[in-house]
Amino acid sequence: MFRNGNDVIEWVNQQLRFGIKPGLERMEAALARLGNPHLKIRTIHIAGTNGKGSTVTYLRSVLQDAGYLVGTFTSPYIESFNERITLNGVPISDDDLAWCANVVKPIVEEINKTDIGPFTEFELITLISFVYFKNQPVDVVIYEVGLGGRLDATNMIQPLACGITNIGHDHEAILGDTLQKIAVEKLGIVKHGVPLFTTEDDDDVLEIFKVTCEGKNSPYLNALSTYAPTNIKNRHEGIQFDWVDLPNVKLNMKGLHQVKNATLAYSILKYLKEKRIFSISEVNIYRGMKEAFWKGRFELIHDEPAIILDGAHNPEGMKNLCETVQELYPTKRHVFMVSVLKDKEYSEMFKYLKVVADEVHFTTFDYPRAQSGKNQFESYSGLNADYDEDYEQLLEKLLDHLTDEKCLIITGSLYFISEVRKYLMK
Repeated sequence: MFRNGNDVIEWVNQQLRFGIKPGLERMEAALARLGNPHLKIRTIHIAGTNGKGSTVTYLRSVLQDAGYLVGTFTSPYIESFNERITLNGVPISDDDLAWCANVVKPIVEEINKTDIGPFTEFELITLISFVYFKNQPVDVVIYEVGLGGRLDATNMIQPLACGITNIGHDHEAILGDTLQKIAVEKLGIVKHGVPLFTTEDDDDVLEIFKVTCEGKNSPYLNALSTYAPTNIKNRHEGIQFDWVDLPNVKLNMKGLHQVKNATLAYSILKYLKEKRIFSISEVNIYRGMKEAFWKGRFELIHDEPAIILDGAHNPEGMKNLCETVQELYPTKRHVFMVSVLKDKEYSEMFKYLKVVADEVHFTTFDYPRAQSGKNQFESYSGLNADYDEDYEQLLEKLLDHLTDEKCLIITGSLYFISEVRKYLMK
């Protein structure tokens, strides 16, 4: 029996050794024994290679401003494990975490003895979230896909709407080595008759979207063409732009890519409003979009000198980060501290780094999938680069030499960002 949240976290983390095991058979078996709690809550499902967490945040912020009790399920966390399951932005309490885990554990242990076991870490957290939200007076829960979509543990839900941010190269060993193959996996979240909204802009990939939705009789909407953001101004204080039917929208989250994430959220919110599923005013949208905040996504934690945290963990993410740094800090010396995971396309990521970085310092951290600083350094093979396997020691050195003429950008794995953020906040 779990007595506190730490006991649960230890139990869940023990499952990390089983790695990633795509498939829904364990979830189906467990949820049937639990009375299918996932079918007793209203949900929205968000997939994509980049921008899922930001899209979830925009949706939550607007719906919460409209007076609704909104649950979110996201990964990974930045400050605490409990952040993965929140209600109106407040993480699940340790007591609730322990209670839900005690409901789940005997069923998990029973199934683990069968041919389909054992459960993965992500599956356990997803099960706990279903039990938690089923027992809360929640109006809607926004689920972020963990990996892919078709075989992801979250794909047990029957959502009100689905959103796919984009299709990029990530987790290719599991999802496939072409954008078309990856698209098929992510499109696995589309249910019969449930509308799909997207900000994907590759014509070949979009053709797969259309065919998939036609086959499932699911309405399909390209948010970027329907709402076409224009007059975009990217400034230090945030972004301002117009949608076709809503001018002067402001975002506090940085980077032009956030316009796409907000547009995807807006298209879903418009649908929910038009179908009278939720009552959402323009004031709610303006205010919710502006107030949305997501830790570790171009997060400015110190202004002069600038220190930025950004979980750019794949090529598309690194491209967005580098473009934003160049645009907002064109005259600064760009100092990067980087730690990526072994299973990422980091050689592709480093191509973008070389364009904007004046210095690159590679490092690693205590995580099974973390790549060594030395291996990253050797893969980078660029000028003004070095490595230090002790990230704390490296960080202290970089901070000691940081001046107003420089900006320090700490990036790579979100797990790494989580470690560094906690260290800096001390």
